[in-house]
Amino acid sequence: MLIDTHVHLNADQYDEDLEAVIERAKENGVDRMFVVGFDTPTVERTMELIDQYEFIYGIIGWHPVDAIDCTEERLEWIESLAAHPKVIGIGETGLDYHWDKSPKDIQQALFRKQIALAKRVNLPIIIHNREATQDCIDILKEEHAEDIGGIMHSFSASPEIADDVINKLNFYVSLGG
Repeated sequence: MLIDTHVHLNADQYDEDLEAVIERAKENGVDRMFVVGFDTPTVERTMELIDQYEFIYGIIGWHPVDAIDCTEERLEWIESLAAHPKVIGIGETGLDYHWDKSPKDIQQALFRKQIALAKRVNLPIIIHNREATQDCIDILKEEHAEDIGGIMHSFSASPEIADDVINKLNFYVSLGG
């Protein structure tokens, strides 16, 4: 069984050929797909897709680049949607210091809030980390994210950090192409 644990079929780029993309995935042995919503439009589309397709599941959260745009109401909305039986994770959350849209302190605060949300709904978290590895690891430790675990998406840190993430923080790592 092949599972694609991080797809963005909810992005506008797939509007015209979504069915063809899904069919190609199935033809190539992909049995399940986890669609990741990261802002209002993509979370809404994720919820539509998980209701439309039996083999598609959802991960919903708020991306760190857009942390400045996330309100308490949006987090409450995400938490309410997390009750859906096909929502299987919270994210894509984390830290991204590459882009300059959301200040670090706002990203860090939102990251902590989403970890707490994930704990309340008992779902793992999917972490986006770009140029912020130490801060990301520190927050995961401080917030005891090992209680829920998850996936470090597109992991790019050292093997030593990977060992800690896997063995001490209860996370999987995914290695991007």
